[in-house]
Amino acid sequence: MFLYAYLRLINLSLDRNKWTTWDELQDYFKNIIVPSKVTQYLINSFHLPKTDFENFNFIPEEKSLLNKLRPIVFKTFPLKQDEILYCCKLLFEFDQALHSDLKKYHVGIEKIRVDIAKYNMNILGKMILWKDLDRLMKIEHFWQSEKNDISKLEEFVPNDFWNK
Repeated sequence: MFLYAYLRLINLSLDRNKWTTWDELQDYFKNIIVPSKVTQYLINSFHLPKTDFENFNFIPEEKSLLNKLRPIVFKTFPLKQDEILYCCKLLFEFDQALHSDLKKYHVGIEKIRVDIAKYNMNILGKMILWKDLDRLMKIEHFWQSEKNDISKLEEFVPNDFWNK
């Protein structure tokens, strides 16, 4: 659930950034877990091989019916190594953009946002249990409405996150 929440936070934050400056988004992420830390957590947790994320290519496959039902029946969330590496690539791309000297939102950033949204929907989204979806949809993000009830990212951070 943490990964889904974190990627949704990025997706929503990038979407809201269309109406503000890039500097404001960079300031917001000074108080949020940086993408490189999430990438490192994934690499360590899943014992991933050293990978050149700039040149890593991945074409998502449609999940089989068994893989769609597995989280409901067995309460397990299987991800293939390539799927996790692709997530790391998306985080790597966002991290590079976040630490760049961009001045405003552009089509390259929109591509990162859309790729993250598609990954969340097509790969992780099928593993999310219905009972958790409401909290995940209300994840905090950049330029959020003060009127809405939100879920804090800290609620989803795994216990071993800071140890890896």
